[in-house]
Amino acid sequence: MRAQLVLFVCLAFSFTPTPASGQDATPSPDSRSFVLEVTEASNAVIHGLEVKADLDTDRRWVTLRGPKLFSLPTRKTPEPAFLNWYAIRKPQPEANKTIRLTDAFSGKEAFTVSAATPAFFVMPAQRLIDGPPADVPESLNHFLAFEIADPESLALPEPVPGKPRYVCVPAEEWHHEEHFPIKDPTACLMVYEADSESDIERVSTIDQFGINKLDVKRPGWICVPGRLIP
Repeated sequence: MRAQLVLFVCLAFSFTPTPASGQDATPSPDSRSFVLEVTEASNAVIHGLEVKADLDTDRRWVTLRGPKLFSLPTRKTPEPAFLNWYAIRKPQPEANKTIRLTDAFSGKEAFTVSAATPAFFVMPAQRLIDGPPADVPESLNHFLAFEIADPESLALPEPVPGKPRYVCVPAEEWHHEEHFPIKDPTACLMVYEADSESDIERVSTIDQFGINKLDVKRPGWICVPGRLIP
């Protein structure tokens, strides 16, 4: 998958977009900021589990490989959040799903995207550095990242940093005897084509699959937080 070769930068920050005419400038609904790196794992995980997003009618079985991406905060926060992104192997084609949302660039102005094939399963992780790793924030979701169908045809509020590529929606997970519920049902992420990069070259993480050392491979795209609209 071409997207697996691209580096994302995930900026979930308190952002004040340029308002449209008659629209109040609104900060991002999520104050956390992330850098999302394309990585190569020293010990690649291949594992299967069940997941279900609110827009799914049933649980889906997915086989994961990775981590392919890793997101980390762009600045120190009292509750730093990290995410490991696992590629979904051989995703099955399915009917597109309509998702309505706002994001850090659109402010109060809602827009609609069509979600196609799921590309990544995104799970909370902890970065291993000196001392104990930071706790995982209680409100941090697992996500399913869907490819956006026909992104060139979308009419998005301005400004946007580039072409939209993925929308990430909250998802439940069932893994052996464990169940990971959705923590924040309206939180989502939008991924756009836009160049950006961070200065890390290698990072060690721990998530539910264990410890992994990740080598950063490429710089690349922008991801911003948003809110789903029922």
